[in-house]
Formats: sequence, C-alpha cells, structure tokens
Amino acid sequence: MSVREPSRQPDEPRSPQIFTLEIDGRPTLVFEAMGLAEASGICLDADLRSDLRALTSDGIPICAEDANLSPRPATQEEIAAFKHAVELAPTSDEPTMAFLIKIDGVMVVAVDPQS
Repeated sequence: MSVREPSRQPDEPRSPQIFTLEIDGRPTLVFEAMGLAEASGICLDADLRSDLRALTSDGIPICAEDANLSPRPATQEEIAAFKHAVELAPTSDEPTMAFLIKIDGVMVVAVDPQS
C-alpha cells in the first residue's frame, strides 16, 4: 500500500506565497511567488542580480558578484513587513518586493513601464 498526497484539481486556483530572498544567508527582501519553483526562478534572474549588485547598505554592496541567492518561505514578521510595503506602494501591475534591510539612497517602489 502506498501513501499519496491529495491531488489538486488542475483548474483549482493557487494563491501566491510570500518568500524571503537570502543573499549569502542574510534575509534581504520579500516577494510573492506561486511556489518555491517560481521563487527560485526569480532568484536566478540576471536583471535582479544586477540590480542587487548595484545597491548598498551603509556603503557596503548588498550582493557580491558570486553571492548565493536563495529563497525560503517568509517568517510571520517578514510577511507582515511585505504586507505593510504593499499597503504603502502605489498601485502597479509589476510585482512588489520589500527590502528587509536598509538600502542607501532613494528607492523607486513601482515603475510604470509606459513612462
């Protein structure tokens, strides 16, 4: 006898989950994804890595070229920080990401791709 997980109907909607991106083990930002596979794909995005390498915190780059970026499910505190950021962010079709660390300079919360 084998034990199977309950099957999900193909058309059953899934809700996004909140994940934390760790850079070399340091919780750095929170974001939504439909699952761990999508969250991992976001962490592999070359544009995201490039953007992160350009940012500093207290004058120190937050992401080295060879840094390990890995997602994990967010903690309750991190989920609360994400939800707070979403409330403050202007309405946008773009995904919202919230930093868990201080970032030097001015950050754009949402960018309209039409402008």
